[in-house]
Amino acid sequence: MTKRISYQIKNYMIAIAIPLVLYVILLIAAPKAMGGTQIFDILRQAMLPSILAWGVAFACKLGLWHFAAGANVISGIIIGAGIGNRLGGSPVVIAISIIVTSTLIGLACGMIYIWIKVPSIIATVGCMLVLESISALAWGGGGITVSKDYAIFNSVVVVVICTLISFVIAYFLYARTKYGFNLKAVSSNINVAEQQGIDVRKVKVISFVLVGFFSGIYGTLTLARSFKQVPVTNMGSMDMVFNAIMCFFVAAAIEKRVNLMVGVYIGSLTVQLIKFGIVALGISGQFNNAAVAIALLIFCMISSESEPIMKLRAKLRPKKDIAAE
Repeated sequence: MTKRISYQIKNYMIAIAIPLVLYVILLIAAPKAMGGTQIFDILRQAMLPSILAWGVAFACKLGLWHFAAGANVISGIIIGAGIGNRLGGSPVVIAISIIVTSTLIGLACGMIYIWIKVPSIIATVGCMLVLESISALAWGGGGITVSKDYAIFNSVVVVVICTLISFVIAYFLYARTKYGFNLKAVSSNINVAEQQGIDVRKVKVISFVLVGFFSGIYGTLTLARSFKQVPVTNMGSMDMVFNAIMCFFVAAAIEKRVNLMVGVYIGSLTVQLIKFGIVALGISGQFNNAAVAIALLIFCMISSESEPIMKLRAKLRPKKDIAAE
């Protein structure tokens, strides 16, 4: 029992070391910009992206490319908040309306993907274009605006609580439910999963619904920052998806050490550190996605179990550890 706990602690320390080492490097390179209480701002900035990434992770785990997640967020905000305004306009009513609308949109995307039987990348890109068009036409095409009372959802306490609740839901669904077990089985080997009687289509649809649900929570909180959401067209919602997928890739690379949902927040923190570092070093923000992609490739290469990497690890490993085995 003690060995198991020690092993888990070791794995978590290794996973946490990824953003920690990156922060130390940035702190040395730009002490004024990264020092002081900046780390707390970075931890908070990593919360919202992780909420969307937890939803996207359920689809990505199945190997599904959900490029409509960003459009799900935007259309869920515009349509949901519009309905909420017409039902009284209180912050709670608007928030519930956004989450319900986004979840239903996720369900619709999942059903479309199942019905048309095409690769997920084609189905979700099509859904993205349709959702962007719908959001651009809804309520006269001017987007949506909410009252200043909605600022309650932008307070630090509310954001932290919503993030913790989102994490608990994602963790529980992934690690403690039949759906989570089926998700892992399908992602491991879809043919074997079908032979065991798992309804693969149902698992995929539920994953799309969860993307919609977490998109709704993310949209609820992001709307409180500006009180307005304008339509986005021409695949402009892809940036949100890219960031969420980056978080998942980092999480997937360290899943052997920590739970996937824990890894998603570590991935989100890593992405935010890279973005903050670019600004701190005086580099143009246009290189954000490129820097994240390069860092991800390096990280995945180091974390991989390919033959060259395994040989390199063996050479760097202390001889006394090899002898002890």
